[in-house]
Order: sequence, then C-alpha cells, then structure tokens
Amino acid sequence: MLVVRGTKKLRDRVKGPAVGEDDVSTGVLGDWFATALFWKPQVALAVNARTFLPVFMPLAPAAKLVDRLPDEIARILTLHGVEPGVIGAEREAMAEVRIAPTNDRSVVGVMTEFAFLGEHWFDGDLTALSLRMAGTPVGPLRSGDGFPDQALAALVGDIAPSAGGLAEVIPFPGTDVPAATSPAPSKSRGAVSPAIEGIDPPSGAPSVFQLKVTLLNTKPPIWRRILVDGSMTLAELHEVIQAAFGWWNCHLHEFEIGRARYGTPDPDWDFGPPTNDERTTRLDAVASEGVSFHYTYDFGDDWRHKVTVEKVGAVEPGTAVPDCIGGRRACPPEDCGGPWGYHDLLEKVGAVEPGTAVPDCIGGRRACPPEDCGGPWGYHDLLESLDGRPGASDARLDYVGADFDPAAFDPSNFALNLANIRNTSFDI
Repeated sequence: MLVVRGTKKLRDRVKGPAVGEDDVSTGVLGDWFATALFWKPQVALAVNARTFLPVFMPLAPAAKLVDRLPDEIARILTLHGVEPGVIGAEREAMAEVRIAPTNDRSVVGVMTEFAFLGEHWFDGDLTALSLRMAGTPVGPLRSGDGFPDQALAALVGDIAPSAGGLAEVIPFPGTDVPAATSPAPSKSRGAVSPAIEGIDPPSGAPSVFQLKVTLLNTKPPIWRRILVDGSMTLAELHEVIQAAFGWWNCHLHEFEIGRARYGTPDPDWDFGPPTNDERTTRLDAVASEGVSFHYTYDFGDDWRHKVTVEKVGAVEPGTAVPDCIGGRRACPPEDCGGPWGYHDLLEKVGAVEPGTAVPDCIGGRRACPPEDCGGPWGYHDLLESLDGRPGASDARLDYVGADFDPAAFDPSNFALNLANIRNTSFDI
C-alpha cells in the first residue's frame, strides 16, 4: 500500500480512497507527500517522506493522479540507478493507493522549498527538474541535512550510478554515518571540543567543524563556539549562527569567503560581484581548518562576525550537531543601531560585566528586548520605568509582565532558538 499525504489544495482536486485507521505504506520508501503547483501547465510535486526525493509530474488529469503516481515514482527510481528488483518490489507495494492529509511539517517545508526553486529552474522538462532537485541540499525545514539522491542511496543500499552520478552518502546531523564526505583535517589548531579532540580521521571521513563566531567591534567581545556538520550548507550555517547568538533572523545577511560573496542571489538587487547561492554551497567546500571568513547580519546595523574554523574532526558516534558548546555575553537587541548604538544603550542602562563565564554553554547577560516594545528608544523607556523612573506607560509594563528581568539570560536557548527559526507556517 502507498499512503499519499496531500496538501489541501491537492486533495481538493484529486480523487482517491481515503486512508483507513490502520493503513500504512508498506514499501521501503514509506509515505509520499504531494501538492499541486499552479504553474503553466499545472504540476503535481511528490516528495518522499524518508529521503525527500522529489518527483515532478503533470497534474492533469488530476482525477487519475493516484493511478499515475506509482508508475512515475518507479520511472524516476530507474533514472536514479535503483536496482530493478528493488523497484519491482516497491512498485508492487504501491499497487494500492490511499489519500491522507499531511502530518509532518519537515517534509512539507522541504516540499515548499522544492516548489519555490523548481518554479525558477523549470524549463519545460519535468523529468530533468526531478533529477536536478534530487541533487539539491534540503532546506532549513527538515529532519536532517543532506541530498535526496544520497539519502535514497543510503536507504536502498547498493545503487548503480546514474548518468549524472550519485554522490556519496552524506549524514544527517546527529546520526552515525558510514559514508565519507570530507577530506581529513590538518594538524590540530585552537581549542577543541572533548567530543572530537585527539581524533585523526582517515582521508574522506565524515567531519564536524568547530567554529568560533565573534561579533566584531564589541568590547568585551561577544562570541559563540559551535559544532556543525561539514556537509551543512551556508544557508543552514546562517540559521545556526542566528540561533547561537539569539538574533531573530528578520534581516538580510551575507557570507564573505575570500573574494567571494554567498547569500540568496537577487538579480534585481545585486550590485558588484555576483552573489553565490548559499543554499547549494556546502561549508566543507569553501572552508577548512584554520580558515577565517566573515558573516554579516542586518546591513543597516551592520553586525559583522568573524568565523574561524578552529578544528575539523571525525564524527564521533553520539555527537550532536549542530550544537553551541560555549560563548560569552548576550546578543545585542535587534535594531539597536549596531555596535556603537549597543554601546550607547549599555551606558544608558548601566550594564555591568558578568562576573563568571559558564563552561560549555552560551554565556552572556541581559535579556533580549520584548517584541513590539517600541524599538531601542522604547526599550530604553521601558528599562527606566522598571527602575521606578518615568518614561514608559503602564500599558507597556502590563504587556511585558511584572517578572520581566532585563539581565536574564538562559544558556539553554540554542535548541529552542533553532527550532523557532526553522518553523514557519505552511499550507498543510
């Protein structure tokens, strides 16, 4: 049996039996998620829940989509070099199809990103688009990192290379991975995490990058130390930096590595050298141990960060990545005027340097300003009012609550921050 979990706009157009209470997909690939794309012509996009493998196909005739989908999945598997015996067993398991609502935001998020990229890349050939998207790193909303074609290779076993060649399997962060993805590190440099210290992996072993990210022009310095998978894209690294510092991810950003710029290309707004696409650029393809580069967030306030690759080590079983393993001082509030505006703000509120640093966790001081408090000047008024001085209204105090503490900082916020950055509303 094949369970197709469709978005509402697909279910409104597709006819087929509904899933029963005990119905489950019996194939190796499991459920497929699907949606309708109103391109010209209209297209159906199916994404496998276990590998994120995409299949683009004509939507019309929509009433027959559930009958056509198993054959189209089998055809795409053939083009990826899957063994005929595996395809035959999977096709037999898909002989009966049931329709159900979506139930996993990670898969819906990847499907939405594929739809966005696919509309820009579509040149009339849906088969070529399916194969191209299978070699694209999955986006920020997913249960793991990697590429769909590589995840397919890992799931079904020994696969003969397709015409374009299947890349080596790349691990999902936080899992044990048998395949090789990155070159061996050079000699040790800088501080290292106990999880990777002393490891000298063989050439081609999976890698963990230990990065120190320092916010420039701040004194005392504000910094974070993070662990990330070497196969992570720069777009995903941006999310990790945002979560580690406590930024809100509400402004533009850019990486500068050597003479190259990396971000989200926009032909209508890019000036100067072209911007390389961070969504398809892996960290281990542009950086190695000992290399430093820059990351800028919010081109108005101009928060510039220096990112240094302190250590590259092998994946230790049980190592959780991404992770923030150290740091110092709280993140400045958004829109406070950059480093100099933040320094002025600290003077006005009488900030005091923290006495001690907490090992192996984010260090810092003072809470982030509450949402909708009126920007930096409104926040300053709020702080004055909390000190018993004039400047803020009672309504604003009621909004933030009597227990608001501007000096509070929770070092365990990294995981929650990252989850909040990755979670967005989708059509489900």
